[in-house]
Amino acid sequence: MISRTTLVSDIKATFEGCLALIKTKGRDYATTSDAFANFRLSEMVGVSPQRAILVRVADKLARVSNLLDKPNDVKDETIIDTIIDTLNYLAILKSWLEHGQDRN
Repeated sequence: MISRTTLVSDIKATFEGCLALIKTKGRDYATTSDAFANFRLSEMVGVSPQRAILVRVADKLARVSNLLDKPNDVKDETIIDTIIDTLNYLAILKSWLEHGQDRN
């Protein structure tokens, strides 16, 4: 059993890790002028960026479920990595919605 203080500390560390990862991946996937550039590519095939982000969330949730069922089958991404990615995609979707992007 963990204390509430430990839980809050763990969650703080999780979000700090999420932020560090998003900064790193942001350099790889986004431009400074358009943080959503990578997600806008989905429009080429008729999928809105917010739906494209949601698909990534669904992919990550499916992966978490699979890793819970088979924790020893991890090859290139741990369950913790997958949870952090999921949180980041949800934060990206939140940002998309808050900044008045088209809601197709």
